[in-house]
Order: sequence, then structure tokens, then C-alpha cells
Amino acid sequence: MPRRVRPRSVTVTALAAAGLLSAANGALTGVGSAAPGPAVPPDTQASASVSVHCPFADPLGPRALTVETTATLPAQAKTGTSATIGAYSVKLSLPRDVALSFLPAGTTTGSLRGALQLDLAVHQDDRSDKVPVSLVVAPAPLPETGDVVLTATGTVPEIAINTVGAVTFEVTAPVLTLEAVPAAGAPAATTAPPKVACTLDEGQQATLGKILVLPKALPGTKQQAAAGGGVKTLDDEPPPNVYTQPLGLVSVLTKSTVKKLGATVLANPSILVNGFINVNIDTGDSWVTGSTAFSPVTATFLGFGFVPVSATVEFLPVEYETQRMIDFTGNLYTDPVTQLPSLHADLRVMARMSHAEINGVPLDLGADCVTKDAVHLVLDGPYEAFGVGHVSTEPNGGFTLPGFKGCSSGGQDLNPLLDGISSGPGNQAYVDTYNLVGCTEPDPASCPPESYPPAPGSQSAAAKKAATKPR
Repeated sequence: MPRRVRPRSVTVTALAAAGLLSAANGALTGVGSAAPGPAVPPDTQASASVSVHCPFADPLGPRALTVETTATLPAQAKTGTSATIGAYSVKLSLPRDVALSFLPAGTTTGSLRGALQLDLAVHQDDRSDKVPVSLVVAPAPLPETGDVVLTATGTVPEIAINTVGAVTFEVTAPVLTLEAVPAAGAPAATTAPPKVACTLDEGQQATLGKILVLPKALPGTKQQAAAGGGVKTLDDEPPPNVYTQPLGLVSVLTKSTVKKLGATVLANPSILVNGFINVNIDTGDSWVTGSTAFSPVTATFLGFGFVPVSATVEFLPVEYETQRMIDFTGNLYTDPVTQLPSLHADLRVMARMSHAEINGVPLDLGADCVTKDAVHLVLDGPYEAFGVGHVSTEPNGGFTLPGFKGCSSGGQDLNPLLDGISSGPGNQAYVDTYNLVGCTEPDPASCPPESYPPAPGSQSAAAKKAATKPR
């Protein structure tokens, strides 16, 4: 049975969209340029460490060894293609007395070389297979004391991918073939070196990594994506035969244009939490979910084109009186024109304003100055769950910032003032998403420290470059 995880329902674009909203109020995030399409998702670093027993010839006997395997795996693959596993390397430490047994009798110095063979086990649901892998052990000199560290490298055959879902790779016990490196001018050996077939110790985790396989062409069009797959509540059971994969850490950068203000509003990066990509193995339908919460943002702009205005803006779920996290779902589809994987997201959020100043004079907006209605953001654009995405309201004509309610000071109704400054149609929201982490454990505490990107404000050079380009 496929693994069924119940995520908190919400997606990457939700995050972005919420940020967009802020722009609508004049306090939004902003990233720069729209790239032509998502980049290829980066490979992930995979590793596995297992214990084995290897039956060396008498009088040495069986010895326990630790085999460390590293490789790079693609974050995702498409059906009908091949998955390429790169930088495959195996390292193990050979006890000194075992290493000496491969040298000519009576010698205590020299080097070892050889070969290492193993099967890479491949699992998907109840199906499994094995891919034979042949590696070359590089010559390794014996140190004066201690064990000999052997490193074997080689190429893993390409693996055909034909079924939607998660593919798991597990390491198996190696077969070692070792010999002494002959001295210069020495005659070649007349007999083949012996093979030592090791066995994997029971009861241990041997998983090297996973690849999520998506349909080569995502089912449906933007219109079909908009019509199907509504937001699920946390109490809903996942549909049968749905595989769910954590997205890792996703950064969302947003920019909005507010027509009435004649302004472009930028904000700090946000982070998507509990992000998942979901694949229906039966139909091939895919969607992303996640949750986010936004910190209040202080924005400054010119009201009516000449009055300096600043205010603190919060982006809240529609049920903001009882809930703080914004939950969202976005459906994946293939754009019929560009043939790029794309995302359609339909998001509704509330905006609350406080701590306003007009021309430097504080203006109390009241305890609950919010939009009368939810801001409705319909976003579309190219998107890769494990790479980058560029979605916006532009393909759908933009969005309307509703009027406000509950905004008053000393009995004075301030709703018309805020409406006049910012409310109205013709606004645009742009969202760039960046998957920053290779670790896909549901609990971030389980991820190694090197999985995490720099903190917001110390973005990568690529992200900074993207953020500086004009759209």
C-alpha cells in the first residue's frame, strides 16, 4: 500500500498568495523577475550506512564492516523517462590484519585495489527489482598503523520509470574482490583474486533515498484544475491510493502592484511549512498542500498620490478569529501552450490593518480593522514542486482589494478613507517559490544541519539575482 500521510492542507502558492495580499494593502513582498519557467529540480544528496559481515579466509574468519554509501538522486522524475543516480560511492574500512592477508607473504607495506559489486534494490508499492552495480576500488596504501580505508566508485545504470508514485532505493551487501597492487615490473598474477560475499546484518535501515515519480504530462488544463480538487479539511481522510511526499523547506518571495496607489509593494521572504506534494497513483492527478502564517508587515506609501501613509498589515485566514495558519491547496497541470508543469491556486485571505500614521501623525484604526470580504487571489504559472515556481494573478486578470470594515477612531468612521486610498480592482500579485532543502523528513528536527539554507536576509546569490531583476 502506498504511504498515506495526513498533512495540514496548504500549498506553496498559498504562502505566496497571502503575501500578495499584503501588497494589496500597500505592504507586500516583492521579488523580482519572472523566469521563463521552472528550473530543473536540483539533485538531492543521499546516504546510507549499514553494517555487514564478510567471511574472509581462515584464519581471519568473518569480520564486521561498516559500509557507507553516498549518491545524488533526482528530486523527482517523470513517467516514461529514466532516473539517473550520480556520484555513486562506497567507502569501508578494512582491518589492518585483513588488509595484510592480501599482500605477498612477509610484506607489511603496499597498496590494495580491486572491485566491489552489489545490487541496488528498487521498490515501488508491492513491486521490487534489483539493479546490478559494479564499482572500482581505487588503489589504497596501507598506513603504518590502523585500518585501510577503501573507496569504490562507478556508474549506476539508468533506471526506467513507468509508474506514478514513490520509488525507494536500498543498498545491499557488497561482494569484494581485492588484491595487492603489484610492484613495478612484477609479473602479472596467474590466478584471479578471491571474491568475498558479505551479508547484510538484520534489523537495520538500508534506505539510500527516494524519488517521486510524477506523470509525464500532468492531467488536465488550467480550467480543469480550477474545477477540481477543492480544499480539504484536516478531518478529511486522504483518498485511496494517494502518495504524499514532503516538500522540505520552501521559501516564497512575493511582489504586488496596487493600481490605486500606483505603487509596487515588496516584502520579506516567507516560509511554507508542512508542505506536501500529493499524487493519485490511479489517475495521475497531482496537487500541493501546505500551511503558513505571516508576520505583520509595516508598509509606507502615498495616499491619494501625495499624503505619506504608513500602516501595519497582517494576512490572516478567513477564519482568523479561531485560526492563525492559512491552509491552501493548489492543483498541478500541464500548460497546453508551453507544455510546462504549472500550478493553479485559488486562495482567499483576510487583511487587517493597524498602527497607521498619516503624514507622521498616529491614527488609531481600531482593534479589528479588516477587509469586508476575503481577498480572492487566482494564481497560475509554471511550477516545479522540488525546484522553483513563478505564479501570478496576471493570467486571470488580476485581483480586487475589497473595502474595509471595523476601522474607526474616536467614533469616526475611517472605512471610507481606507477604501479611497487602496480598495479597487486591477491589482496584480506575483509569487516566486524556491525549494531550498533536500531533506524531506516531515519533522525538520530529523534533517541534518547542512540541509538548511541561509536564514532569510542572507539569500543565495541566485535568489538575490532573481530578486533584483525587473518583471
